[in-house]
Amino acid sequence: MLARNSQRRLWNGALIALAAALVAPAGARADDKVTFYEDWFPEVEHGGAYQAVATGIYKKYGIDMDLQPGGPQVNGSLLLLGGKADFVTLHTDGELLHGLEQGTPLVAIAAQYQKDPQVLLSHKGVGHDTMESLKGTPILLSQDSFSSFWPWLKKKYGYTDDQVRPYTFQMAPFLSDKMAVQQAYLTAEPYAIKQGGVDPNIFLLSDYGWNTYAALLVTRADVIEKKPELVKRMVQATLEGWYSFWQDPKPGSAMVQKLVSTTDGQVHYSLGEMKARGIVLSGDALSNGIGAMNDERWKSFYDAMVAAGLYKPDLDYKKAYTLQFVNDKSFIAKMNQQYPDAVKNGSP
Repeated sequence: MLARNSQRRLWNGALIALAAALVAPAGARADDKVTFYEDWFPEVEHGGAYQAVATGIYKKYGIDMDLQPGGPQVNGSLLLLGGKADFVTLHTDGELLHGLEQGTPLVAIAAQYQKDPQVLLSHKGVGHDTMESLKGTPILLSQDSFSSFWPWLKKKYGYTDDQVRPYTFQMAPFLSDKMAVQQAYLTAEPYAIKQGGVDPNIFLLSDYGWNTYAALLVTRADVIEKKPELVKRMVQATLEGWYSFWQDPKPGSAMVQKLVSTTDGQVHYSLGEMKARGIVLSGDALSNGIGAMNDERWKSFYDAMVAAGLYKPDLDYKKAYTLQFVNDKSFIAKMNQQYPDAVKNGSP
């Protein structure tokens, strides 16, 4: 079982480079060496990048890809700022805005997810069947939530800090207490909990107004300035990886399963939830392609976070992203022609 919020797995990073080398044609030399860190251990939730490695898409775009895993001890922003990474995946818009307040030159260049898979879980039939009913109820939360969705929840639903209990990334407290409420990741903990015999309420925060983009593809401002052609190839190769993945997820999924211990059941569940909830393919991605972003949505999220007290009202939030490499109609047309079933297979 593969859970994003779990620290139970051990990872040998060298396997990624080995797996990438195995798909390269004999004697082939890519034009550009690129180091790309994901935001968690290998999982099908990163299907676009693993598919692009497994099928040689990065090679096709002249990229010699060194795809590296994230994890609880890996800080993608610091790796990017320190030059140890060329590109990283960061979880939400908020990470970019927080960095911008600190003066870090990090820029989102594509949104791999249109919806953040962040959820709250509660037991059914105990009076916790709506978001409103959770007011005053103890909620298990990680420390990271205080700088992301928790202030927004407090503002919208009147939740208070005295409700918070520490989340230890273990399922036992939830399974043993019918009054328990906890944070989770849509494609991870709910599967484990269902395996434990409990069918929880799953509140996907994006369905309640939490409108951040997620799984943002990010680089430094100087990389965009000095190597815009490389950035374009990186974006398009990764997005083509997603189109290929939704056309047929087997290559990317098989690569993930070779790198970590995850069951077919977990893979099937994760892919099913991503599709059913429109995590990758919904909203603007249906018309402007996978990876789409727009100014209005960035402004809406920023305004909501200002109202929640997270950011100053005079922050130049537009420095946190660029639309230069997404919403490309000719690229979208090419992808739809090359992968005719991708959008259908990946949409709700």
